[in-house]
Amino acid sequence: MGKNIVVLYDGTWNNPSSQTNVYTLYKELLEEDYKKRVLYIDGIGIEELTCINLLIDGDMAIALSLDNNIKEGYKFIVNHYNPGDDIWLFGFSRGAYIVRCIAGMIRNCGILKVDRDIKPDQIDKRVDLAYDIYRDRDMGHHPEGKESEDFKKKFSHPESKEQIIKFLGLWDTVGAHGLPAYTIGEGFKYLEFYDQVVPSIVKFACQALAIHERTSFFEPCHILSNNSNTIVKETWFPGTHCEVGGGSFLNFKSNEKMIKASLLWMIENIEQVG
Repeated sequence: MGKNIVVLYDGTWNNPSSQTNVYTLYKELLEEDYKKRVLYIDGIGIEELTCINLLIDGDMAIALSLDNNIKEGYKFIVNHYNPGDDIWLFGFSRGAYIVRCIAGMIRNCGILKVDRDIKPDQIDKRVDLAYDIYRDRDMGHHPEGKESEDFKKKFSHPESKEQIIKFLGLWDTVGAHGLPAYTIGEGFKYLEFYDQVVPSIVKFACQALAIHERTSFFEPCHILSNNSNTIVKETWFPGTHCEVGGGSFLNFKSNEKMIKASLLWMIENIEQVG
């Protein structure tokens, strides 16, 4: 039996002090004693943006942060994965967008093999190449395309007959149409999803959505079935974006009961998977 590799990404501008559902789940995982490797990443914007660069080049800073965070999560999996391990991905807001991109990278390029002969800079270059393949819209870079297949055969672990991503847990994904302009820019369309279909390598995917959120800033991105044996659940919860995922936005005070409701729902689904 393999180990569990768990990657959690928080929402934009959220960190441990925000007490989001993602961070609460992270704390719960650390207290358990089953064999696992866990990575938690603050929401984008926490360290990257100051008041000055938010006004001047905030869009570019957040776009670069997204790129780097996606590659960081993928690399964490690469460095800890052995065949037979289960991967668990969780995210809120832009963090949910990030873990969905990581799942897409794994679907397109597999999981890189790492051995003693590979130097760290070689791993970084291959991660960069895998990310470029994932982002490229050319048909050859699609999961069954020639470039993707060649990459997997040359650099990645053999494809498993099992769905290697055991659970994809999401709170209110945003970013379906790329990165919107937070400041005075035009956004970054290259960051948009190929589609909203859950990759077939995911065994179970569930998402909590905020039914009372009305701002375009937090436009939700649905998850759609891939017509395979992936179980897909999506449920609307009362409240705004921050009342479903936790944390705060512009000093808005969230309803703690609403925050807890979606967390308990997520935990129930996790327990069903085992």
